[in-house]
Amino acid sequence: MDPVALAARGESVWHRLGLAALGVDWVEDGEVARRTQPTTPVFLAALSLRAGVAAAVLARAVEGLDTELAVRDAGGTENLGPLGFVLQGREPWMVRPPGPVEAGPFEPDPPPPGLEVTPCRSPAEVELFERTSVEGFTGSASSWSPGTIHPPEASLRVPGLTLLLARLHGRPVGTAIAATDGAVLNVGGVAVVEAARRQGIGTHLTLACLATAPALPAVLSSSDQGHPLYQTLGFTDAGPTALWWRPGPRAS
Repeated sequence: MDPVALAARGESVWHRLGLAALGVDWVEDGEVARRTQPTTPVFLAALSLRAGVAAAVLARAVEGLDTELAVRDAGGTENLGPLGFVLQGREPWMVRPPGPVEAGPFEPDPPPPGLEVTPCRSPAEVELFERTSVEGFTGSASSWSPGTIHPPEASLRVPGLTLLLARLHGRPVGTAIAATDGAVLNVGGVAVVEAARRQGIGTHLTLACLATAPALPAVLSSSDQGHPLYQTLGFTDAGPTALWWRPGPRAS
């Protein structure tokens, strides 16, 4: 499969599984995947499934959603500005062939003493995962509302979805999400709280994701900060993507 299409498929898998826990449908309509109703803006509203899908096609996919939202252009070349969107950022797709992380150029450093990375097995652990993820991405959990992103009980019942929680000396410090449909593994949600960064925790969260499906190709969309980390684990760039934001309607 074309690397960009493979990466887009992985992101689509993550959205289908993550939204299933919230009771929101995610459907693939040929060139575009989209959610069918409003939900937390953590999830995209639509995603093109290959490079070259026209901006108008991606915009039409979200016409029925009258809320603030974001969409991803899988090829990173379409201009959604004239259609009411604002460019939010650009991130590269990255792909990795199946197989373990081997010794040599991709050999990771050992984990810091006291680090444990384990899948969530109980609703209480999912709630702790969600809180830690929010803090890792935003710097604070003060505005966090439990269950709005990862409903504790429902998230444990979605096949193919694994929520990974890192603890350092028993204290929650990081998160990652592995999502698979049996053909591709999507790595996402890698976040470490500020006080625990620069110790290799993000690396070992990513390794734990890869270990959930080592026989599958792995894909992700990378931030600037995470890009060097993923390269050390054998991921390579597959092409650009673009995130576009559309503001919600103004209050009357």
